[in-house]
Amino acid sequence: MSDISQPTPSTTSNAEALAALLDASGVDAGTLAAALQSIARAKEVTAPPPEGKGKVYLNKELIYEDETSYIYQRNDTKKKYYYFRMWDKKSRKPFIKSLNTHDRARAITSARLIYQEIKGKIERGERVRNITTKKLVEIYLDGEALKITDIPRQGITPSRMRVKKYYLRLWLEYIDSLGLIDTPIDKIKPYATRKFGFWLQKKPKDFRDNGEPRSVDLINNCISEINKCYKDVAVRERYISRDDVPEIDRLRQQPDQGHKRDILSLEQYETLWKYLEYKYCKDKSINDVERAKRIVFTKMIGVMYNTGLRCKEILGLQWNEVYANPLDDAEKRKKNLLVKVRRTNSKTGKSRVLAAPIKRRIDVIREKQKFLGCECQPTDYIFCNPSSKTGKPYTRENISRRLRYALEHSGLQKELDAENKVVNMYSSRHTWITWRLRYGDVPIHLLAEAAGNSVSQIMKSYAKISVEKQADVLTRAQGFAKMMEVDLGVGLYNSGDD
Repeated sequence: MSDISQPTPSTTSNAEALAALLDASGVDAGTLAAALQSIARAKEVTAPPPEGKGKVYLNKELIYEDETSYIYQRNDTKKKYYYFRMWDKKSRKPFIKSLNTHDRARAITSARLIYQEIKGKIERGERVRNITTKKLVEIYLDGEALKITDIPRQGITPSRMRVKKYYLRLWLEYIDSLGLIDTPIDKIKPYATRKFGFWLQKKPKDFRDNGEPRSVDLINNCISEINKCYKDVAVRERYISRDDVPEIDRLRQQPDQGHKRDILSLEQYETLWKYLEYKYCKDKSINDVERAKRIVFTKMIGVMYNTGLRCKEILGLQWNEVYANPLDDAEKRKKNLLVKVRRTNSKTGKSRVLAAPIKRRIDVIREKQKFLGCECQPTDYIFCNPSSKTGKPYTRENISRRLRYALEHSGLQKELDAENKVVNMYSSRHTWITWRLRYGDVPIHLLAEAAGNSVSQIMKSYAKISVEKQADVLTRAQGFAKMMEVDLGVGLYNSGDD
């Protein structure tokens, strides 16, 4: 029996009809075959979707010769808007977007624009789906929270984390003010955010601030944190390219390597000390508890001006971290103590030890703290807040409030205002360093070690003190030179200062 099928009358007549059609139209068989293949592919694309999806896809149509991208109408909705769908091979997920139109021509035009954009992102290795600024900040802060540690320079301290949140909250306020809070970050033009620094400079401060304008340093630090956010998340995770990172103009200012904080003169410090000792602590209108708190505060000021400890360091100081120097004789032990700053309580993350004449003050603080109910155990905080149930120390605001009161009622505040000086808790550290250089002749390397600073930083910030002490050397023989119409002083002692 033969395997070759014999043509039936119907297939013969169809073949004859097709041959007649080709002869009449002048189309060759190869061209017809190609046309039939295209029709077959189109039928595959526009064919009814698989079982179970027939209620969704309607009028499915390619927009280019790319079978992974097409438009269709949602058949399961009342409006039956067109949608664009494109398969992302990298993420193995489809990208679907509503085109918000019933019109086929408009749908194809919109879909082609989206197609070109998405195709470009895929080729550049960027993510097809993007995020808003708010989501970006959330992702960044979640990542930074994993780095929180109590040891400086080994991660992020809790206080630094609060600053990061503050900076990025300001950025979100700015983006919201531009009307872009719900806009994906890849849709925000880089040049649209250039004026953030100027916006922040003019932004009113809230009731907690002292009314002074934000410093240029703060604004530029804020800009640096924003740039880090985009670099660490948006660029690294391929949400945008480096070229799409927001452009933010940094504010410029004249560099000043002098004192960054005002300090009290010797006479002003004496005024403050006498007020605290003889009026503030001996006020007859206060009770014994308040008097003990005032004495602790007064002695704390004395400790700060004699050690140069930072606010965080003094508040975090524990009883086992102040002790006698084993090399001191009996007479020196009545006056001096060693102070250890542990690494977790230091700004630099490095521990250090310094010596200071604070023995009598520490003894008085211990006595008054016990009176207030603090146990004063070795690992307890020296400046424990007696109102704290968990033994936490006073806050900076607690101490700053008392200092402001003392400056006001001692009459010093008016004098400081007249001199345009701003003195706060941190000023004690700069005062200590200045006095050690000016009056103590402490070698700068030893001072840097005790202060927890670098030698270069101290020389940069306190160079004027060296000029003051060496004025006689710098002006030596100037009188003789002036007789010859030469002034060798220009550019030395008065280098740029009026």
